[in-house]
Amino acid sequence: LRKNKMTIEEIYSNCPTGWHVNPNEKVVQGILKGINRNNGDCPCCNDSEDKHCQCSNFRLHGHCCCRLYLND
Repeated sequence: LRKNKMTIEEIYSNCPTGWHVNPNEKVVQGILKGINRNNGDCPCCNDSEDKHCQCSNFRLHGHCCCRLYLND
């Protein structure tokens, strides 16, 4: 369990090369609230083995289900 809440700064610093954070601040804030509500897990319904943000679907297949990270 994650003791500290994820921050907006972490979202930006965790953004990999070739990707950018969704430019819609309301979307990003909503996803951030969902991540923190889920103890660091992706808030959307995805089929990742590891749902911790960044989920395994994103890390292994380059697909961000919640659209927090968008491909450049």
